[in-house]
Amino acid sequence: MVETRVSLIQRVRNKSDEVAWTEFFTIYHPLLMAYFRKQGVLEHDAADLVQDLFTRLVPAMSRFEFDSGRGRFRTWLWRVTQNALTDWSRRQVVRNRAEQGWADQHEPTDADGASREWDEMYRRRILEVGIEQVRQTTQPATWACFEGKILKGRPASEVAAELGVSTNVVYVNASRVLARLRDELATFEESLAPS
Repeated sequence: MVETRVSLIQRVRNKSDEVAWTEFFTIYHPLLMAYFRKQGVLEHDAADLVQDLFTRLVPAMSRFEFDSGRGRFRTWLWRVTQNALTDWSRRQVVRNRAEQGWADQHEPTDADGASREWDEMYRRRILEVGIEQVRQTTQPATWACFEGKILKGRPASEVAAELGVSTNVVYVNASRVLARLRDELATFEESLAPS
């Protein structure tokens, strides 16, 4: 068994030996993923870290000299792995610090106000989408009653005179379209009522 591992290590010294590298990858990839995950690295970051480590291993293995008197391969691999983890951790700290610095510079002075502003913008946009969807499926005369009475806030008698219908027709049509709009908006996950 030791002979096979030594021969594999010697074979991966040749960067072109795809069979050896496939075998090497099959053996060590799960180990490296498990080790990084055990160290608290998130799965997608661990996958990136393993990929980064293998890009380090390819040139390193071409120079690797197996000498049992100097130590075991697993100890050397652990050191390379630990160095990669340490480098990654440092980059994370630098990145997090940079992101926090950016956030501090660009964060609104009134976070609650910004949140309320966002909520209001979100509600308006969902309302715009809902109105457009209902408008596309509503008869023009019915929509005109809704638009004049509800959206523009005009008196029903004024809308009725303009459209040549009774005031009652304006109320009924506006009410029906409003009910359809409420149904349409209910399909969205969040309520449009102020929080």
